[in-house]
Amino acid sequence: MKNRRPSAPKDNSAPWLAQGKVKTYRRGQRIIEAGSSLGDWVAICRGAAYLVSQVAPGTRVAVAALWLGDVIGGESPLGKLAARYDVTALVDVTTINIPLDALHADTPPSLPAETHDELYTATASRLHGQISMRLAGNGLQRLVSVMATLATALAPERDTRQAVRLALPISQACIGQLSGLSRRQTWIYLGQLSQHGWVTTSRSKVTLEALAAWLALMAEVEAAGIDCIATLEQCDMTLQRLSARLLGVK
Repeated sequence: MKNRRPSAPKDNSAPWLAQGKVKTYRRGQRIIEAGSSLGDWVAICRGAAYLVSQVAPGTRVAVAALWLGDVIGGESPLGKLAARYDVTALVDVTTINIPLDALHADTPPSLPAETHDELYTATASRLHGQISMRLAGNGLQRLVSVMATLATALAPERDTRQAVRLALPISQACIGQLSGLSRRQTWIYLGQLSQHGWVTTSRSKVTLEALAAWLALMAEVEAAGIDCIATLEQCDMTLQRLSARLLGVK
């Protein structure tokens, strides 16, 4: 469940990156369609996207979010040559796309195997952790873990210890979809978290308060187990403990 941050492929001095084409996608735009052929190796350089799986005819489920440094094209956890998921821009997204035949050319420049493995493994870890939480967690656990994941994905790269809050640039309905919850369930849980001061809601938007605690939450869940966010009271105590620890309060 750990939100590992892989090394983003943004060093333009790397020879293999010179083969890449930068593409941009607006919020809500489809990046990859499930079942389509994957002729390019694709890495996210900026922004965040969400994955949707068709679990039955006419039934589609949002399963995870991926962001900076994650690989989503050919020879990625999303599929070797064909995509297993739809990938849609959660916010504006920038990718670097490299043709697979150029990526593994016999002669340099080519993507170093260790870089390929590192990015693949980090992406697979993020994907597996989110899917596992979706399967194992109750409604509150799923919602809280999704918001903690989105905090990690969408927080600015500057020193987040100085940021008190983060307004998530997505709707409550989208957060609920990623959590596997109905709109009513999402509204109820967000209202409960709001009463304890961990979120602020306005119309369809959600703002995370005490951002540093949210950013530390999934590491705490991995260390302590998902029971630490199993109920509203436990979630409140865990976030309070993280806030106190990060502020150096005894």
